[in-house]
Amino acid sequence: MIIEVYFDVVCPWTWVGKRRLEAALAVLGEAAPTVRWLPYLLDPTAPRQSISLAENPEAEAAQLQSVPGFNVDLLKQRVAQLAGAEGLPTPVPACRVSTWAAHRLIQDAADQGPQVQSAVVEEIMAAHFSGTDINRLDFLGAVAARFGLRPPAGAGDASHAPAYLEPGFDPQDPGERATREAYWAGRARDIASSPTFVVHGAALVGAQPVETLVNHITSAPALPRELPDEVRRIRLAEALLDRRDPHGCLYVLAPLRQEHDGDPNLEILTARALLASASLRPARDKLAKLVERYPGDAYLHGLLGRALKRLGDPEAKAHLAIAGALAPDEE
Repeated sequence: MIIEVYFDVVCPWTWVGKRRLEAALAVLGEAAPTVRWLPYLLDPTAPRQSISLAENPEAEAAQLQSVPGFNVDLLKQRVAQLAGAEGLPTPVPACRVSTWAAHRLIQDAADQGPQVQSAVVEEIMAAHFSGTDINRLDFLGAVAARFGLRPPAGAGDASHAPAYLEPGFDPQDPGERATREAYWAGRARDIASSPTFVVHGAALVGAQPVETLVNHITSAPALPRELPDEVRRIRLAEALLDRRDPHGCLYVLAPLRQEHDGDPNLEILTARALLASASLRPARDKLAKLVERYPGDAYLHGLLGRALKRLGDPEAKAHLAIAGALAPDEE
């Protein structure tokens, strides 16, 4: 059994939740599941260069997962109380920081086993909550060296690692791909809080008491049937597109191209994502080929018509009319 924990390293609730999860695993003993730490971003727009929380206090509210109307000072007091109860020092983060490079190290650490990954998570979180800027390349490089991980990506004399989706990471780098796909899998599952504990698809949100975590693990549903990689990717891509993330959809589909290029399901889903991402000319070209292959498909004519209309092409009317004639009930 595996328990997947979606979290961000700047989330103090996760620091508390990690201690409680460790206590729950001790209760379960040999029946304890393997823990896999997966990325969730509380602040996906955090810049490469970290910003002092003293100068940007609203960022601390985001890290506490505050909502309008809640008093941030009271939340900080509550976090301090919970941390103290778990034997942790009071969290005192110093900056708004991009956590993407830290998550890349954590995903890299998973290849060395759950104990190593847990230790890397602990070291990075403890550093952040003691005031360290965890996106500095010197800090990340020291962690990588200590655990035998690949050094963080950086450019020239930069002091900080690139932020999420910022130029500087090779999108096809294995570490970047593993981290992006893990993050987007969480988005497709509608993960919206740190920490979220997932066992066989069943999610539990928040730094829950030990008893609640034990019950969540022991009452997990049966393990779902494992899907072939190509089916898993198609379903993940569809979920991302449904959640209006066409770029994530295209990224997840890319590895299927070499072996399954030309497959109609892959081509149609790719065309839909291109259209949704406003890549109108590539969408038009792909849809035109699909319509040529399947001239009786009303849905494809409709998609092509929409692409052409947005491009200002007069041929749009003809394809929209064909779509209406082929499937009049769907107008």
